[in-house]
Amino acid sequence: MKQRILITGAAGTVGTTLWQAWEKQDKYNLTLTDINTIEGSKSRVVEADIRDFSAMNDLCADQDVLVHLAYLRQDSPGRDPAVVNDISASMNLFEAAREGGVKKIVYASTNHASGWNERLSSPPGFSTGDQFRPDGWYGAMKGMAEIAGRYLVDAYGMRFISFRIGTYSGTYEPNGLRHCSTLLTPRDCVQLFSLAVDYDGSVTYLITYGRSANTDGYQHSFLDISGAVEVLGYKPKDNLIKTHLHKFLQSE
Repeated sequence: MKQRILITGAAGTVGTTLWQAWEKQDKYNLTLTDINTIEGSKSRVVEADIRDFSAMNDLCADQDVLVHLAYLRQDSPGRDPAVVNDISASMNLFEAAREGGVKKIVYASTNHASGWNERLSSPPGFSTGDQFRPDGWYGAMKGMAEIAGRYLVDAYGMRFISFRIGTYSGTYEPNGLRHCSTLLTPRDCVQLFSLAVDYDGSVTYLITYGRSANTDGYQHSFLDISGAVEVLGYKPKDNLIKTHLHKFLQSE
C-alpha cells in the first residue's frame, strides 16, 4: 500500500522538485498544498494556508507523513501581534498533524540554524545537527521548529527528520565558491527526502544537513551529512567541489 504524503509549500522550488519526481515514480499517494497555484500535477491539490488550523486539520487526516516545506517570510517577526510568524504557523501545523494521526514529519530546515559558524572563522566552523547558532530570525525559527519536533517525538511517539538545507536552486550549477560546499542538487534532494519518508529504523529524531557529496578528500563541505549517510543510507550522486570548484578558483 502506498504511503500517503502531504506536502506543504508544494508550489516552491523544493516542493515542485519532489512532487514531480514522485509522480513519475508513482511511489506515493500525494496531497499538495500551498497558498500559491500548483500547476501540472496529477495529484490531489488543495489551495490552503498553513495558518488555518481547521484546513490543516482536515488535510492531515488520514495522512502517513507530513513533508513540511512551507515558510512564512517576515522581516520583523513579532512587531505586529496580529501577524502569525513562521514558528507559530509550524507549531499550529504540527499540532494538526498530531491530531490527524500523522506518524512522521519530514521538515525542511536551513543551515542558517547554525549559520553563525560561518561568521566565526574562515573557513567556516563545521556545523553538526546538534548545534543551534542561528544567524538571524529565519534560522532561529527553523531551529525552534526542530525543538518542537523533539517534543512530538518524546510526548507522542512520532518521528521527526529535519534537513538543514545548505543551498537549493533547483539546478546542478553552483553560482559561486560557497555553493560548491552547500548546494543540494535536484536528484540528491529527491533521494534525501525519499529516504526520510521511507525510513522506519530505530532513530526517531534526526537533524542532519541537506547537501550533495561536495568533497574531494582534501577539501570538504562545512555542513555535516553524516546522519543522512549513516542513518538514512544517503548516497549523494553529485559533488560540486570535484566538478565545479576549479572553475571558480581559475576565475579569481
